[in-house]
Amino acid sequence: MSLQAVCERLSVDPEKMGAAISKDLAKLGYPAKYEIIGLPGGASNRGYLRVKFSGKSKKPSLIVMVLRDPDFRQSVEEVLEDGFEITELPFLNVLKHFSASGVSVPRLDHYNEKAGLIYIEDLGDTLLRNAIVNSDQDRRKQWLKKAIDELVRIQVGAGTVKDKNFIGFRVKFNRGLLRWELDHFKEWALDKRLGPVLSDSESKMLDHAFEQITDELLASPYILSHRDYHVDNLMVVDGKIRVIDFQDAFMAPYCYDLACFLYDRDTSQILGEDLIQETLKYNFDKLGEAGFKPLDFNGYLRVFNLCVLHRAFKVVGRFYYLAVFKKKPEYLAFMPSEYDVLGKFLDRCKEFVPLKKMLRKHLPELK
Repeated sequence: MSLQAVCERLSVDPEKMGAAISKDLAKLGYPAKYEIIGLPGGASNRGYLRVKFSGKSKKPSLIVMVLRDPDFRQSVEEVLEDGFEITELPFLNVLKHFSASGVSVPRLDHYNEKAGLIYIEDLGDTLLRNAIVNSDQDRRKQWLKKAIDELVRIQVGAGTVKDKNFIGFRVKFNRGLLRWELDHFKEWALDKRLGPVLSDSESKMLDHAFEQITDELLASPYILSHRDYHVDNLMVVDGKIRVIDFQDAFMAPYCYDLACFLYDRDTSQILGEDLIQETLKYNFDKLGEAGFKPLDFNGYLRVFNLCVLHRAFKVVGRFYYLAVFKKKPEYLAFMPSEYDVLGKFLDRCKEFVPLKKMLRKHLPELK
């Protein structure tokens, strides 16, 4: 992928962007000879480039985050505390707080606010997914423990460092956002994909289940959360876990990140149930050791199950949205795994077994 391709996707002028990067690198003292490589991924409002330097350099490469529009509010205003105003790009705000709290995030080199360019440390290309897939069972356990240790460092470490300017303490999963994510399933997996197929009674059944999930999660203990903590957002560098894609961090039910980590995409199929159960217990113990132990283990499992169920509903709807509306069909490859998780946890929460039976009439993918 090229600079041109990344800029075209973001509707950014590649010539202006290239010139701005050249000027920034010269000001930062990097070599004049370099290669710019476009990287896959990135949301609709950002893209990524790798700058590889030729000859002697204090760093062989850098990652440049390209922002379509460095809007401070970044779509979080609907869940902000009253009276709190965002005055800094969420990515930078979270990066600074996490870094000061000892979380292993990329180093920030430079921010060109006018051009919408953020220069950060290049963490390479080895995802935790790669490390796990290419490891035996014992090594996998070690990787999972390292990932959980870093997660607890976010939740309890960064979660207890006082910072009145940190956006993550002033934003949380409220009722509106919890329900919106659940309703994303109905909108995209059912209504817009299949047509309005639910009868009035079926729609009421689904709405009742969504309200129950929302009520219980709102009543559960909250903790600082990454909110997208999975094996494709964790990098492996020199045997250590490094954390990326953290700009949406805020307060959430305390099992939300763990549910994401163990059951997002096809992770549960890669790990298997025995390793998942070991990791669940390890996370519970580590939270307790760090001073966060508000529930007994059964209460913890209940919140975890509901977090998995909530996220499975949301992700199924989201992946259809990305495939259909955003023209990113690659997400459909994860659908069998996501449906497997959704079906398994509807069964695990016994009160939702009738809901699963109803949904299967319309969604044969749900086993």
